[in-house]
Amino acid sequence: MSRFNNSVPPRRFLLALCALSLVAAACGEDSPPETTEAAPQTTTAAVQTTTSTAAVAQTPTTTAAPPETISTTVAELAPQFEPTRLSYRYPAEGEIEYSLSIEQEAAITLEGGPAEEMPPGPIKMDTTLEGSTTYQISPGPDENTTTIRITTDIAMIDNEMSMGGISIPAPPDAQAPGFEAPIDITVVVDQEGNVLEFTSEALDSLGLGGSFLPTVTVGSQELSRPFGPSFPDHPVDIGDTWTERIEQEGPAGTGVIVTTAEHRLVEVETEAGRTILVIESEYRGEGFEWDMGELMQGMFGAFAGELSEEDAPEGEPDIPEFGLLVSATPSTTVAVIRFDPQTGLVMAGEYQASGEVTTDMTVPDETGEPAGILSSISYDQTVTYQLISPAS
Repeated sequence: MSRFNNSVPPRRFLLALCALSLVAAACGEDSPPETTEAAPQTTTAAVQTTTSTAAVAQTPTTTAAPPETISTTVAELAPQFEPTRLSYRYPAEGEIEYSLSIEQEAAITLEGGPAEEMPPGPIKMDTTLEGSTTYQISPGPDENTTTIRITTDIAMIDNEMSMGGISIPAPPDAQAPGFEAPIDITVVVDQEGNVLEFTSEALDSLGLGGSFLPTVTVGSQELSRPFGPSFPDHPVDIGDTWTERIEQEGPAGTGVIVTTAEHRLVEVETEAGRTILVIESEYRGEGFEWDMGELMQGMFGAFAGELSEEDAPEGEPDIPEFGLLVSATPSTTVAVIRFDPQTGLVMAGEYQASGEVTTDMTVPDETGEPAGILSSISYDQTVTYQLISPAS
């Protein structure tokens, strides 16, 4: 048995591979969810954000809802509104900050591993998090584009945890699934909110390449893009809808993630003397299945290659065989935002996301023999946010 096998026990493999399965789940979102969630054709960063190298097939359409679908009450109370072409207008330089409040329920199940390594039943976590997300603004590479570095500062406020139906104290270092690490990505967007490119040092360090989505994990995908939906390239009126289809390549040629989004301008209000647009969005991510065995083999092979000759004696295999099959059910993210067309900024909003990802892993046990472990993570999440700087 190689030294490599001895140095990486199953539990550590399990944690590492579960983390990677979380990465995959975010891609089926809208994410942020989204998505989780993808960047719709005209979104500041979609529930699934697009990259400069990603294949994106988008078919925006706009249809006016029949007059009878507009409530008479809303029409009477709404201020006068002429069809308007909407756009984001970020400052040339500076920062924009939003406060965050996050409620998340997650369930994790594990099967197939050594009994002493497996929990006695499903692990459930009900978590409350609070914090902020900051956009550091600078000019984009081209005219009418903006570069935005998105970072988060989020703390767990409350965490109730149970295992096999029995309440247990949460470990001091427990973290909510999807929020194990702060988000730190950079996107380039145009005035309609299309994400033209992104960079992420965290993903680059994993060797996942430019084709992978900037969403890091389940739960936080919506925070990996600027808040707000895409906007069409023509004026919209109350009741108008616009839709798009986004196709995003998965990591290392594993497949294509498809998300469709529909946005609707549902209402116009007056707040403190200014006009506020209420926009509803629904992102629907198709299910997918990825065979990531070769990718995992390469990643652990690179790790094994760093071992010294003393740690990997001649004649012994450097690494064992790994298998990783990741699948996700169709996911849905529903969002409502309040947009100020005068400043070109989202003032406040809320999104609700849900989804499930299953990971079928084959990893070596203590003897070096392959062992299968099946894990699944499901979640329901509500995030509310409010612009706090610049003050409205």
